[in-house]
Amino acid sequence: MKNNIKLLITVCFFHLFNDGVISLVPLLFPVFRTLFNLSYSQIGIITGTGLAVSLFAQFFIGILSDKRNFKTLLLTGMSLLVIALLIFPNIQGFISLFALFILLRFSSSFFHPLGIGLISKRFKKDRLDWAMGIQSALGDLGVFIAIASTLFIAETIGWTYPFYIWTIIGIISIVLGYILTKNIPKTDLKQQPVHQKKLFKEKIHDYKKIITKLRYYAPMLIISGATWGTTLTYLPLFLDENTPLSLSIIGFIVSLWIGFGTIAAFFYGHLHSKIGRKKIIILCYLTIATMNFFLIINPILSIIPVIVAILGIATFLTFPILFSYVSEITHESNEGKTFGFIFTLQLGGGTFLLYISGFLSDVFGIWIPFIFMAIASIVATISIFFKNNAAQDQDS
Repeated sequence: MKNNIKLLITVCFFHLFNDGVISLVPLLFPVFRTLFNLSYSQIGIITGTGLAVSLFAQFFIGILSDKRNFKTLLLTGMSLLVIALLIFPNIQGFISLFALFILLRFSSSFFHPLGIGLISKRFKKDRLDWAMGIQSALGDLGVFIAIASTLFIAETIGWTYPFYIWTIIGIISIVLGYILTKNIPKTDLKQQPVHQKKLFKEKIHDYKKIITKLRYYAPMLIISGATWGTTLTYLPLFLDENTPLSLSIIGFIVSLWIGFGTIAAFFYGHLHSKIGRKKIIILCYLTIATMNFFLIINPILSIIPVIVAILGIATFLTFPILFSYVSEITHESNEGKTFGFIFTLQLGGGTFLLYISGFLSDVFGIWIPFIFMAIASIVATISIFFKNNAAQDQDS
């Protein structure tokens, strides 16, 4: 088996585990809200602060990762996640839930700048869109497994069991990743130095260049990240408050969001070759806006699953598209730094929105996050239409 394929398989399993784990707590908020008498404001504080921690952690991990062994850092992050999962069933209320969620978000911060950066490095010259689509889809699959099973397990045998199950998945992923990559040369697992150590002023100049290259994609990165976090956090709460559905049925409906999104991500490479990135991403943001509006105004239970499924397709197609765009404008020596920066942008948007949505939902209602997402997606669509011709749209 070629080293690139071994690395892709490893990254895929780590992505599945990482994204599945960070979905657990938001999915269980309906349970925790009842169990610990949480308000929407407290939920916003927990999720918003967690994203803020991830925001800064991913940024600095991205900086520190360049020229270091990505495998060692990835295994460190995965191991910390397993430890956090083992502790989580001992939470007693808001404070302990808040503290352990911070640990969980910090531990999950290792994967995205390192895993996506490694795929960008190894596949930049060949089958980039295919590799980005595959690894993105496996991350989506992890979320799908979590969504499809967590609320059902919590309702039938107890809310602590999903944490133990994902601990086992994490251990298997770590062992498999170690075995697959143990004979891969270290030169394939880290960025190679291309220059002497830079002065602080030169590093600032490098970041200015990264920001300049990403200026067009920044709004879309922020909006896509915010859409993911907001839907995962508030959709179960929205359905729990506005419908008579059981937690198991709510889990099934939310799983349609990620399930159809995962399938769409698997086929992104094929769609890209037929349609082109720009047309796909415009259609995605228009669809996200439309489905969020429909979700707010349409209380008919039979239509909600269709709305949620279409919303998932549109949301999850944006990620491999944006990652591929960014990869093409990123020098190999800056993979970790750049991808750490773009995930900081994604989490930054989500952090602000989760904070404000929690407080405003207590005042106006749980529909607030979805109207925000609809408006933001319209803004993203407009920004694409009026983009500068210098943007890297090679196949638009």
